[in-house]
Amino acid sequence: MATLSAAAALLSSSLEEALRSDGSPFLRLSSSAPSWGSDAIRAAHGGELPNDSRYALIASCLEALAGGSFGDEEEAREALYDLSLELLPISTWDLLQWFSERVSRLSSCDEAQEEGRLERSGLLTGESSIYNLLTEGWRVDCEETLSSLISSLEEERGSIFNPDADCQLLLGDSHGIYIPQLYCSGISEDDCEALSVQWEDVKTCQGGPDEELYWDAWQSICNSASWEDNGEEWRLLQNGDLWAIRADAELPEGWFS
Repeated sequence: MATLSAAAALLSSSLEEALRSDGSPFLRLSSSAPSWGSDAIRAAHGGELPNDSRYALIASCLEALAGGSFGDEEEAREALYDLSLELLPISTWDLLQWFSERVSRLSSCDEAQEEGRLERSGLLTGESSIYNLLTEGWRVDCEETLSSLISSLEEERGSIFNPDADCQLLLGDSHGIYIPQLYCSGISEDDCEALSVQWEDVKTCQGGPDEELYWDAWQSICNSASWEDNGEEWRLLQNGDLWAIRADAELPEGWFS
């Protein structure tokens, strides 16, 4: 299972810049994005239609989560306050532009005020109170975006391939055409049910490459082999080398190429 930060890094790397017909740049999910990526991005928009400023915030939040070395949701949520402070725009112009693009975002300022965030932060001071209110309102938006992403990443990180834990090299490609024979040599008829393979296919592979149906039998074994180990389901994958792979792990494109 991948850490939450690893899941954030995967989704972050799936964001790419593209150009509209008028030449203006925008962020989008690439074709290599994980299958759950679009749902996570949509949820992080917080009810808004897709827009550039929210996409930019999502990208910044993902980078922060990826760089935080967070193992799980609990660790990431403990850092929400600090992360929103780190991501806070330095430029007053950027802060004002955030709210001017979507007037509905001003409700975050109301929420900040109702929650007493300015008083808790020690920011309610004279002439700067309006600026500070916008600051805390922006941080409410940022923390909600972070929170949504954390929930999505926690839900999906179990399916993300972690090469340190989710695969095991069984036979190197140096064994060439003898990989099926070597793998099947240690399988008995009694083992077949637990491995979800057919004994006839195993026997054929045990006979070696000269068997007429050797490769057909091996393909059948690779397609059907499945077993449980320490509560996890595993399967076979061959791309040169022969691997045992956690069955529900979503393999990154080209990992075994």
